[in-house]
Amino acid sequence: MGILSVLVILFPDLKQLSNQFIIGILLAIAGTVITSIGDVLSLYNSKQRVNPIVANTIGMMGAVILLFMYTFIRGEHYTMPHQFNFWIGLLYLSVLASFIAWLGYLKLINNIGAAESGYMVAMFPAIGGIASVMMGESTLNIHLIIGIALATSGAYIALKNPKHTKVKRG
Repeated sequence: MGILSVLVILFPDLKQLSNQFIIGILLAIAGTVITSIGDVLSLYNSKQRVNPIVANTIGMMGAVILLFMYTFIRGEHYTMPHQFNFWIGLLYLSVLASFIAWLGYLKLINNIGAAESGYMVAMFPAIGGIASVMMGESTLNIHLIIGIALATSGAYIALKNPKHTKVKRG
């Protein structure tokens, strides 16, 4: 239902398949695979009693180092923007939308398991669609409404009778 949700939401854009659209779809699939691997590794870390804040900090620092190395190899230079909106946006994205949100997701993985928490990814198109409408980047339409309903229904069906076993502490 999650895949059907994405297809319904993207249906109006499927009429004009540009290279960027196809690359975006491939990147979304790759991101889903990477997220699934991360869920399993996060559950493993939880079972090993790895502190999620430490693990999150190490992961984020690793990403920053890789990005610095990538831009250095490409010969790019960093400039520090002076706009207040940039710094507020950066603070929101780095602290609230990344670090705090990821800690919540790690807690979810710890509580219900990697497989079950993966079903929550089906809600991402719904959340993204609602956020896009709220920010004025898209308009509410029938495809978005049906897609959100499908994503929500899919997550509900997948999680209504959990077959997980709680992580044992001991």
